[in-house]
Amino acid sequence: MYFPNTTSTRLYLAVAVIQGLLALGLEAYVFTTVEQGLDPTAYHASNSGHTVPMYLSLFICAFVYELVIVYDALRLNSMIQLVGVCIYNFLLLVYAAAQPEHVNKSLYTLEHSWALGVTPLLDPANHTWQRISPALIAVILVQAIATLALAFLTYKLHSEFAWVVYKVLHADLSMKRRLLNFQVRNIRLTSARVYLTLIKFDFFFLLGFMVQVVILMNNPDTDPERWLTVAGIFVAFAIICLAIYFAMTEHKLGTIAIIVAYFGGVAYLSYKLAALHDESNYLLIVFDVITLAMMLCTIIMATVCMASFDQGLRQYTMPQKRVPEEDNIHLHHRYTQSYAYPPQSPRMDLE
Repeated sequence: MYFPNTTSTRLYLAVAVIQGLLALGLEAYVFTTVEQGLDPTAYHASNSGHTVPMYLSLFICAFVYELVIVYDALRLNSMIQLVGVCIYNFLLLVYAAAQPEHVNKSLYTLEHSWALGVTPLLDPANHTWQRISPALIAVILVQAIATLALAFLTYKLHSEFAWVVYKVLHADLSMKRRLLNFQVRNIRLTSARVYLTLIKFDFFFLLGFMVQVVILMNNPDTDPERWLTVAGIFVAFAIICLAIYFAMTEHKLGTIAIIVAYFGGVAYLSYKLAALHDESNYLLIVFDVITLAMMLCTIIMATVCMASFDQGLRQYTMPQKRVPEEDNIHLHHRYTQSYAYPPQSPRMDLE
């Protein structure tokens, strides 16, 4: 089992954990505070009653998934995936920045809507907005600080990897030419890594979008779309797992089937985008557009990656057995098993 073994990797994981705990604690406070003065009929009477639970559910999914991605990126020492985590965290920051205005409008609607014409859906006497607004601002600050910290640590980790390369090459300058030749061939490996990274992030964005769709339904128990959407979450998870497997095993027919499935996802998101435009749900529209763009990029990278099948890509994407350090150049994990640059013979040959 992998454990972070440098100061930068430990700090990276610590920042992700602390960020998640602080943000989820603040979101939980917002949720419980709103619930105290909320009429039970609010969830059926108005979409505004779903706003706070939607944000809480989304951030729970987001931070749990981020921890999984961060651990996986550190385990593989994948710079592409670490950069993806920074972009992912920035998008969460944008989402957190949009939250206060959205919640404020929802609370105003609830305070001026009446249950059975007798009592407001949200008791104005509780001064809910004044109590939760500092917490919502704090979520933005936590996200902003964490995003900057992760970006800085990503740079530091890149420097660590570059230093490892320098130490290896400094002892034998003739290795530079051979490494350059290897990096030209390494373009195929880079496309595979980008594709695999996109797949991993696709699942969260699609999951987050579907969770919001289910939560915002007025009558989820009687709406058949709810159960279709929930089933779609499990189908999406299966497609993500198969996409990774087919890419790592260079299975062309399987990858073609995955591309077709992704086009199905694009069609679904395009359909929902038109429906959301009619409802003027701009926050969910933004989430839909981001997810749609991610899936289109994944389709492009899947096509590029598939063009490299049967050209030696599998040996770089499949896990390898550990090779003694003196017989191998491990630019990523020098002491642990990894997706390293494996030798085709007992000694690494970059030619």
